[in-house]
Amino acid sequence: MAARSLENPPLHDTAPLEYCPITIAATFVAERWSLLIVRELMAGTHRFNEIHRALPGLSRTLLSSRLRHLERLGVLERRALDDAGKVHSYLLTPSGEDLRGVIDSLGAWAAAWRFPPASDDQSRAWQVLWRMTQSLEDDALPESPVSVEFRFAVGGTPRGWIRLDRQRSVTSFGKPAEMADLVVNTSPQVLHQLYFGHLLCEEALGAGLISFKGSDELAQGFRTWFKRSPFAGQVQRATAAQYI
Repeated sequence: MAARSLENPPLHDTAPLEYCPITIAATFVAERWSLLIVRELMAGTHRFNEIHRALPGLSRTLLSSRLRHLERLGVLERRALDDAGKVHSYLLTPSGEDLRGVIDSLGAWAAAWRFPPASDDQSRAWQVLWRMTQSLEDDALPESPVSVEFRFAVGGTPRGWIRLDRQRSVTSFGKPAEMADLVVNTSPQVLHQLYFGHLLCEEALGAGLISFKGSDELAQGFRTWFKRSPFAGQVQRATAAQYI
């Protein structure tokens, strides 16, 4: 096929946008933060404060604006959770759910081409623990609640906690409300690499990057309680290809 080019385009074309499905889609949902909000809703985050915590750098004012924008587009709907209508849950509509393929494709592309291991300052402890809590293998969890303490080998980083419960698991930081059943000694960066597929748990154990204090049963169970990122497979393949 012969190469094509557009030479000498009109100098005074006043049409604001090309009439094309990709242009229209980009105009509606490709503004900064919009797809990230949709991603959080797909991950099971539905309350305003939870969405805000999951997206560092996004102000509450801008989040309110983006939620209203996505609601007007019919991508999500807002439902009142109390009689006064002051507390809301945000849920994807069929139109919003149909963006899953778009988000999956974007993530797969980045995982394959533009996703090196995170640096120390990119590995936020609270964020990776929140992702891990969102990605629990419910059927693999112990029948009774288990408190897991994360002690981070990074100065100034507080201890993190995940209370595993088949009914409702919780992430927290600081002083614990109870004694830990399992202590995990590691760093936020290692947890990030384990979650996203840059590193396997056996590799981290062999290199001394993670260790456990508690029963062998719980230490073994830790490896099965959490799903990895949906893009971990692509990240592993991309990482392996660098050494071929």
